[in-house]
Amino acid sequence: MKYAIQLGKLMKERGVKGMDLVKLTGHTPANISRLRQGKIRAVRFSTLFAICDYLDVAPGDILIRVTDEEAEHLEKGVFVIDMDDASEE
Repeated sequence: MKYAIQLGKLMKERGVKGMDLVKLTGHTPANISRLRQGKIRAVRFSTLFAICDYLDVAPGDILIRVTDEEAEHLEKGVFVIDMDDASEE
């Protein structure tokens, strides 16, 4: 099993731009992009909850558990969170 982040998909469905989340969270555009693509090691609960409230979703709508097979066929805007790559930074 793997985990995926579908923040990009949810943002597109709701017409939310990255800059909207930059203003909401105070993070840089680069950090929001990295979050959207699952290229971060951690996220503060306060940031996650603020995004959830803004998008009107629950954390489980953003972070999902997928099988290895599902991970190979994710739709646009959904990215596997690869903690192995993150630990190399």
